[in-house]
Amino acid sequence: MFRILEVVGMLAPVAGIVIMVIYRRRATAGVVWGVAGAIVALIASVVGFLGPRLSLLGGGTDSGDALLDNLHSWALLRVALLLVSVILLVIGAFSGRDGTRTPVGWLAGGIPLVLVGFALTFVHVDFGADSEGASEIVGLLVETAQFALLGLGVLLLCLAVVSGRSTSDGRREPAQMVVGAAMQAKQFYDRAHARRR
Repeated sequence: MFRILEVVGMLAPVAGIVIMVIYRRRATAGVVWGVAGAIVALIASVVGFLGPRLSLLGGGTDSGDALLDNLHSWALLRVALLLVSVILLVIGAFSGRDGTRTPVGWLAGGIPLVLVGFALTFVHVDFGADSEGASEIVGLLVETAQFALLGLGVLLLCLAVVSGRSTSDGRREPAQMVVGAAMQAKQFYDRAHARRR
């Protein structure tokens, strides 16, 4: 279950890009900024996933301090990319509104989730040499929560780009589409899980 959350968090920028492309006629200028932001968020997800693993694989000859510095560098790169991503998505959310309502609710939901995800990047748990297993488990839980929060935050910011705009394209609001897709995914997961029993 935790790996599923991690994968969903990593792929959330892809879902955001798909949503923005589907609704591109509502917000052409905003979607350009938003897709750029989602692509940067996707790159940040890849950096967050591969960076620590590459550090551990390539760090066989490094000292513990050098390995920690390398991990810290990957974390800083990821945070910088996510910061750029959030800025681009917020610009996209406000671009070309022409007096229509602003997406304050989506921004108020997405930005705090991304901030908490940022903070979790720098949470390192160490219960000492006697409890290395517990430290690893809690570390994995923190990493999973980080990916899930960042992914959900980016997805909400992507929704902010296309929500509350003119409905001249005849499509329902993006949030309704996402809720419907989430319900279908849950039903699929439940059916697959029931077959395993």
